[in-house]
Amino acid sequence: MQIQWHVPLIACDNPKSEIQNPKSKRGFTMSTTPRPRVLMLTHRMPYPPDRGDRIRSYHLLKKICQHADVSLASMTEEAVTDEQLAVLSSLTTDLAIEPVRPLASKFRALGALLTREAITPAVFYEKRMADTIKQWHTTNPFDAVLTFCSGMVRYARLVDGARQIMDLVDVDSVKWDSYAVNAMPPRRWLYQHEATYLRRVEAGVYDQFDAMTVVSEREYKTYQHHVGANPGLKVVGNGVDLDFFAPLPDAHGSKKILFVGVLNYRPNVDAVKWFAQNVMPVLREKCADATFEIVGRHPTQEVTELGNLPGVNVIGPVDDVRKHMADAGVVVAPLRIARGVQNKVLEAMASQRVVICSPQAAEGVEAMDGSHYLIGHGPDQWARHIEWILNDEQRRTQMASAARQWVQQQYTWDVRLEPMLDLLLGKAVGGASVTRHAA
Repeated sequence: MQIQWHVPLIACDNPKSEIQNPKSKRGFTMSTTPRPRVLMLTHRMPYPPDRGDRIRSYHLLKKICQHADVSLASMTEEAVTDEQLAVLSSLTTDLAIEPVRPLASKFRALGALLTREAITPAVFYEKRMADTIKQWHTTNPFDAVLTFCSGMVRYARLVDGARQIMDLVDVDSVKWDSYAVNAMPPRRWLYQHEATYLRRVEAGVYDQFDAMTVVSEREYKTYQHHVGANPGLKVVGNGVDLDFFAPLPDAHGSKKILFVGVLNYRPNVDAVKWFAQNVMPVLREKCADATFEIVGRHPTQEVTELGNLPGVNVIGPVDDVRKHMADAGVVVAPLRIARGVQNKVLEAMASQRVVICSPQAAEGVEAMDGSHYLIGHGPDQWARHIEWILNDEQRRTQMASAARQWVQQQYTWDVRLEPMLDLLLGKAVGGASVTRHAA
């Protein structure tokens, strides 16, 4: 593999000779039929799979690269590690990673505001990444493009003659509407602007996609209600890595309540603040030794300050969340702003832990309240649910086991992502080449 470094762009040319050559290095014969070429666009590097969007994009990449040569163009707001480069290079034919420059992105955001365009796609658009994508397509045209989230839509417009799929995942315009409700001017106006113009991107006003996808039936209905009818809209659900999140033995006697999530993401910050300030005081009147552990990367100052409250421990980033899952008596997802499927809920259920979640966090998960998890509607009910689960070992283990079995039956990544492969490659999965549109 030849790697070229262009600071700050990282561009890797990976011939993946083991896939393309008739003889692999392992010695067995492989097909010489040319594989489809897919461009995958992501607003964040799809590795490590340690947050919702990365989990989905990582498993999409793994799935697609089994059937096509993937060129990955990814933005980043973090430093790139050698491990990230190694893993992503092993899954791709070409790899380009471009940092989002803070000052330049602010100017682009201002420009989008003044010209009445969606801000998010402007923030993620870097000319050097655009030039790399155009060079790739000119040298060896792509058969299909997968745009992961609406923020990368400007790059998709550079590739003509290819099948175009937009994975919205969630209906982000509705999220911005939710932000606007509780915000004060001028933030309220900014959020309302983004909701309005991002909705136009989601509606396909500026682009013609062959298909759009969302992560759940709930998001499908949300799209229809807030964006409009779209015959090309499909549901492609999330799964769980059942080997990584293997069932854990019961944490007998544990009074630990666990929350896991990225701690500078607004819905997560709101969730842990609400839970620590409203549920924990009620719970500790009933269960004085109960503790709330907050685990995740990038804790903001307001999250860190929650550690000053009785019974609240802000752990921050950890190498392996499963160690904290093993010690937890119950896992909570008290999100009041939630879109799509909450991976944190599915992963805890797969780990054989009882999950108590808000109605918003539960909506994207197709499980049964009272059998596979519990839903809390207010501080008093949350406290009653948690006290019950922490103190009733038989009920706790029964529900935890039912949760694991249900996830095993419903949420394998391979099955969940198969519709995306069909949308993107069609008959190419069976060996025939994807037909390009007329340019």
